[in-house]
Amino acid sequence: MRNSLGLRFAGLAVLAAAGCASPSKHVDSTTPDASVGSTLDGGGTVADAASSADAASGGQVGADGCLNGIASAGPTNTAGKPGLGAHAMHYCKYMSNLPKTLVTQALSTQATGSMILVNIGRGDNTKFVLPTDSAGNAPYQQVDVMHPYDPYFMDSGTAMYAFAGAKGGADFHVETPTRSDSTMDEITMAVVEIIGGSRIQDFKWNQPTDAPLQSLEVATTAPATLVAFWWGNGFPHTPQNAVPDSDFKVIDSNAYETDSFVQSVVAVKNVSAPGSYGVTWTATPAQGAQLWLVAVQ
Repeated sequence: MRNSLGLRFAGLAVLAAAGCASPSKHVDSTTPDASVGSTLDGGGTVADAASSADAASGGQVGADGCLNGIASAGPTNTAGKPGLGAHAMHYCKYMSNLPKTLVTQALSTQATGSMILVNIGRGDNTKFVLPTDSAGNAPYQQVDVMHPYDPYFMDSGTAMYAFAGAKGGADFHVETPTRSDSTMDEITMAVVEIIGGSRIQDFKWNQPTDAPLQSLEVATTAPATLVAFWWGNGFPHTPQNAVPDSDFKVIDSNAYETDSFVQSVVAVKNVSAPGSYGVTWTATPAQGAQLWLVAVQ
């Protein structure tokens, strides 16, 4: 377990506490038995992935030929406190000839002042770079480090990025490069806007190998929005599901997919009182997972 990190940039503060890791597995092969701002505070082809069968299974085809996850309504927000804004999941299955850039669908975000969280999982963990967006918010800051799927899929991983005080609007997109060659690869990107959130108060990452898939706890000092990310190890060609407890509400998922891909589920909860909070996920089929939990105040 790493010691807590105190990170300060641009006059804003974030308490970043990294959690302990235990071994897990990855995503899409046969299953073995991440306040920040401009500086940190706080196989197949594209055509295969964009088939009508995929769209019918729940993922709508994006302009880049990849797929959108299923979006659901989140918790009710309270005026004057942090709360959920726009959100999206966009992903390319394991394929050759990926589009050069993975781009979310258009989101309607606040004009100014929101926190944008971007959590990315990909098959080739040497290809992680900072995401960008259509409003010119830059540079996004990496929260913690890239975490490989240890020990079975060390070449794959997840990474978290964030930007505080973001500019936005009615046609907001987040994007990240995929790869410049035709090597088979896969990538999933989850984007969450937190309205009224000025800093990351705390975050944790861990990697349980089997049930219970229990996150480490984050500590808050004021009303906060908690964002939980589940990145399962995966059962290719098998529909999956991951359900959080503790009144977290799922807002985005691609776990229903049946091909090889980086599977993820995102859930959100608003808390009004200072305290320590965690979440436990129940996955079907049972599997290990990488878990991120971020508290935004």
